[in-house]
Amino acid sequence: MFEDKKCSICGTSATNYLFGLFLCDSRECIEKARALRGGPAGHKLRVVSIGSENPIKIKGVQLAMEKTIGNVQVIPIDVDSEVSNQPRGFEETTKGAINRATNAYNSISSIYGVGIEAGLVEIGGKYLDIHICAIFDGRAYTIGTSQGFQIPEEILEEIKKGEECSKAVEKVYGLKDIGRDEGIIGYLTNKNINRVDLCESAVLMAMVLRLPKMSAQDILNK
Repeated sequence: MFEDKKCSICGTSATNYLFGLFLCDSRECIEKARALRGGPAGHKLRVVSIGSENPIKIKGVQLAMEKTIGNVQVIPIDVDSEVSNQPRGFEETTKGAINRATNAYNSISSIYGVGIEAGLVEIGGKYLDIHICAIFDGRAYTIGTSQGFQIPEEILEEIKKGEECSKAVEKVYGLKDIGRDEGIIGYLTNKNINRVDLCESAVLMAMVLRLPKMSAQDILNK
């Protein structure tokens, strides 16, 4: 039952299904899942669906939502982005994020469907890795992006041959499934910046127009 399933809280291998989530044996993860549930039947809980089972994307969404709207239960949904495995350009990458958000929202009852897509974008003759987030509420989309960073030439050469970024990293650096871990940004920065940071940033930016406007005094009082 738990084959290939990851803990929705910490991303390690799952051994339980509790409170509507796949979880590991960690008491901390179990207690956090209990708190996120919002009550025995989850009736106090706001649910956010994400169009991915990647634990890094799930964690990024969880962190961003906690900062913006408080406790939510993030439910991962395995959906098709309906774009290439290695999107290129803002248009294709954004399309993938929107498709993920829409498909996630339409799969379960949730306040938001979230899609995160990482793509290769050319800026000033250089190629940057940028994460794009789309958030769908059943009526409208909002879009946000992460910071972008330049892809190393040796990885770029493999991508231009048709290789997906994570596969190129595995081939060149010998690092497997890095997209479900620290990401290439983690490897390049010695883990000082990691993929969770980029996913969280993209979601936060996509949430900007969904937040109440604050006065200067509100900001000073924080």
